[in-house]
Amino acid sequence: MNTLSAYILKAMRKSYKNIWDRIELPKPDCIQEPNAAAKVIFDLLTSDKPCMIARFGSTELTCLANYSGIYRTHQNIFGFIKGEKPPWWWDPKIISQMQQWSGFFPPEVHKIEQFCELMIQDIPLVDVLGSWLHEEHLFAEELLSAEKIALLFFDPFWAIHPWTKALEGKKVLVVHPFTETIQQQYKKRELIFENNLLPEFELKTIKAVQSIAGATTSFADWFEALDYMKKQIEETDFDICLIGAGAYGFPLAAHVKRLGKKAFHIGGSLQLLFGIKGKRWESDYHNVYNYPSLFNAHWVRPKEEEKPTNAQIVEGACYW
Repeated sequence: MNTLSAYILKAMRKSYKNIWDRIELPKPDCIQEPNAAAKVIFDLLTSDKPCMIARFGSTELTCLANYSGIYRTHQNIFGFIKGEKPPWWWDPKIISQMQQWSGFFPPEVHKIEQFCELMIQDIPLVDVLGSWLHEEHLFAEELLSAEKIALLFFDPFWAIHPWTKALEGKKVLVVHPFTETIQQQYKKRELIFENNLLPEFELKTIKAVQSIAGATTSFADWFEALDYMKKQIEETDFDICLIGAGAYGFPLAAHVKRLGKKAFHIGGSLQLLFGIKGKRWESDYHNVYNYPSLFNAHWVRPKEEEKPTNAQIVEGACYW
């Protein structure tokens, strides 16, 4: 696909949306009730089987959809214009967003394709999917055995019996860039939430590589950084692993399940579980569930040293 043709097709897609005021594409069918969703998660975390509870990041799934458009689906010009089908050429904007918003590096097509192939290999390991994006249907075959719940209910705050009760007395490993703040906040867990939402457990942490917003690292590429974190996980004794690590999160969760352990790839909102604020949740995040009502005087922002230099690039510094 040459640049001019791609530009014309994308312009037609934008015009179609503006002219027809196209409604949002349908979201996947999934459990939409917080208590039912919490029970599914709780039951899996307390079972005697390894598991992978995970979700797709929007940027990563857009990238996977682009890959699917190139290698797995038929070219469909009208479907693309209507916003129903992915492009069948690599969109430079998607590759750039993978670097800036998801921390993937270097932003080269052959590396991006390697990432997509890894993800597609890991998708069948999902036991419970936090569902929220239309493009999930492109991987329906890989997700055939996964139970789907609304992603919103990965957050335990809205259930009468939150899934976090499954953490009590366990060795809980948290893989996240904000490890210092998480450790600090856990010490005052009883002040962050009422009703023992964050129970007592043995907290262990691994600092996730933070390569979003073009941050530099000591690793040759994204895969080397991923392998580094896999090795750290292998060397840690834990029962349940909670993950919020950008694009690293999904394959890390798959690795944990392959180790015979339990993985819960929550993503961005994992910081809320430890009373850590972020701009994303401060106003108008959801029209039913009031996230700002969770905050109290004991909630904090991530430490300054946990904030990348160009954090503003990531959706207006949404995690800080």
